[in-house]
Amino acid sequence: MERLQRLSLMLTALSSLALGVPSTYAAKKTSKSKNDESVASVVGVTVGDQPSRIAHAKELLGSKLKKNLVKKAEKVENLEPFVLALTTKFLVKSQKKHAKAISKAVISEAHKYGFDPLFVMAVIQNESSFNTRMVGAVGEIGLMQVRPTTAKWIAESYHIKFKGDKTLYDPTVNIRLGVALMDKLRDQFDAHSRLYISAYNIGATKVRNMVEEDRTPREYVIAVMKRYLAIYQAFGKSNLSDQTDLAYESVMKLTRQNVSNN
Repeated sequence: MERLQRLSLMLTALSSLALGVPSTYAAKKTSKSKNDESVASVVGVTVGDQPSRIAHAKELLGSKLKKNLVKKAEKVENLEPFVLALTTKFLVKSQKKHAKAISKAVISEAHKYGFDPLFVMAVIQNESSFNTRMVGAVGEIGLMQVRPTTAKWIAESYHIKFKGDKTLYDPTVNIRLGVALMDKLRDQFDAHSRLYISAYNIGATKVRNMVEEDRTPREYVIAVMKRYLAIYQAFGKSNLSDQTDLAYESVMKLTRQNVSNN
């Protein structure tokens, strides 16, 4: 456990350096709401969602940020319209018809497990650039790039309906499975965000091996956290149009930088 905590602090410092933010890590785990409270409409913020969203933001961004970035976003009350608007902007024309279903799934599944929906959006953008038809190099499918074998395991563990590979092309089910997987990893790594985020990419076993060897997984967690911070900062703007434009432009700039570096 000491080695795990040491590596978590190293990862926090590393990610903070890349993001330009303070490196204090809030290790306290968010209490999760397992109820299936649905989002009835894409207008206003779900009352029960705000506390868990802010708690997870503090878990991800560190306690020192709660006096500025987190506190500023606490006052914003148009989460659902923002998620819908940004999702619509990220989707290609042929897939924009899925925007409302995707945004509702992002919000409801994030709330179910105590995640910030903006974090889920950052993961999706990093994984698939919001391409519902994306297929990865080793068989990952859909928005959250879930492997069929992993999907089957998670579906059984969380009692989610899964009828084979084709199910993962359904954006709602894909999000349901991907967020449940993140929840499983969060439990396994005691809410050490840099570890469970890395495990989503390379697997829990590899992360544990790296911990044992005092090595630090870095590229993936930095990529996700940069996107999350860009979206989170934009969300603090005063109106929906400014929020959406800034978030989209900031994230697409990161994507272009990523492509040029590769």
